[in-house]
Amino acid sequence: MNMNVTMIGAGSMAEALITGWLKSKKLLPENIMVTNHSNDLRLQELVNTFGVQTSRDQQTLTEHAHLFILACKPKDWESALHRFKDTIEKNVPLVSVMAGVTTESMENYFPSIDVPVIRTIPNTSAIVNASMTPFAIGKWVTQTQRNIIEQLFQLVGETAEVPEEQMDAMTALTGTGPAYIYYLMESMEIAAGKIGIEKHLARDLVAQTLLGASVRVQKKELSPAMLYQQIMSPGGTTEAGFEVLQEQGLQKTMIECIQRAHERSKELGESTGIVKTNRNTNA
Repeated sequence: MNMNVTMIGAGSMAEALITGWLKSKKLLPENIMVTNHSNDLRLQELVNTFGVQTSRDQQTLTEHAHLFILACKPKDWESALHRFKDTIEKNVPLVSVMAGVTTESMENYFPSIDVPVIRTIPNTSAIVNASMTPFAIGKWVTQTQRNIIEQLFQLVGETAEVPEEQMDAMTALTGTGPAYIYYLMESMEIAAGKIGIEKHLARDLVAQTLLGASVRVQKKELSPAMLYQQIMSPGGTTEAGFEVLQEQGLQKTMIECIQRAHERSKELGESTGIVKTNRNTNA
């Protein structure tokens, strides 16, 4: 893939994407340039690990970019983009992987040019090329640019185009979702230890069990509810375990967990000094 990516931000999501892109062998280390605000040690870590390029010179970063990936914390996005305000060009897409910040807000940050903005929510499963990345396109994005960005994120997993108004919900479901699954897996590993299963074996057993369950759901032959009911025979072991889950309200807790993450994504967008005015207003 003949694509040069300039990443603004060098945190865990940036590293996950770099890992997946390089594993795909469709991007090479020289295709990726990374910058951050001030952490030189972090940039050197990425150079040592992946062989990518780093810089803090805005002209070098801009000239390298076929597209920008904005991967900083939501509260820092305006200051991160400030140094590019006079150098970014209207034909260079700006791709956000941040929670909360809308495409409109980023478009309005550049009042004098029509910057094509795409908002994405990948997750850290990009490391193993198994991310789920919902994305929403801004009003200045061409069909060609949209297709290129989709192809880029398909290198690290699956993609789904959704309306902008659903992106906070996608953040709660697929962006943060892996953390909840890992928490569930940790609980199953702890339980395995309590019933006498060795730790190294328990991890393999739990991982494969969840993988198999996920693959079955992906087949779309039966709903998750139908699948667990299929396993559960009256008076059997599954039913006995399910009684505990229902008594403890696990499903209700998980629903509330995702709803709270959804609310937090919206709060992040509302707390970043977002400009929601027309394009004739200066940011």
